[in-house]
Amino acid sequence: MFLVNDTALIARSSSQILFFKLELDEFTKEKFWHNYRTLDQGGSIYFIKGNKRIQICTDAQIFFYLIDPRTFEPTLENVMFNFMNCSQMMFGSKVKYGITYKTNQKSFDVYRRKFEHDFRVNTVELDLDGSKGLPIEDMNAFLVSKSDRIEFYDIDTYLEI
Repeated sequence: MFLVNDTALIARSSSQILFFKLELDEFTKEKFWHNYRTLDQGGSIYFIKGNKRIQICTDAQIFFYLIDPRTFEPTLENVMFNFMNCSQMMFGSKVKYGITYKTNQKSFDVYRRKFEHDFRVNTVELDLDGSKGLPIEDMNAFLVSKSDRIEFYDIDTYLEI
């Protein structure tokens, strides 16, 4: 069972994942837990306090759900096959390392991200092979050395100064 933002409760039954929300009864003015969503899949739940993501690990697949911070509705973000044959998967805060383990086994496995997918946008379509770049914070600019000259560019617009 996991409590999300002191308002939503995520629990596991034998074959379902249940989402409860703390609501106020208008007539009796008492709070009660209302089941607002049910996912028809079993498995282990993993959630880190302060995160907006939960993982549901089954024997065949691992499901990643995003939890909306206002409505607490789960949205399926990603599914991967459980090729590690684990019963629980945990990621670090920067999602560079992961730990998997299987219940009632003595050891666990640590995985490290192999590739960093930082997609960049091309701002200058010039051949800058062998060039060097240097930021100049006082001028809010950066300079780029080319083979025969040095050019200044604005940091915000990337236009040549």
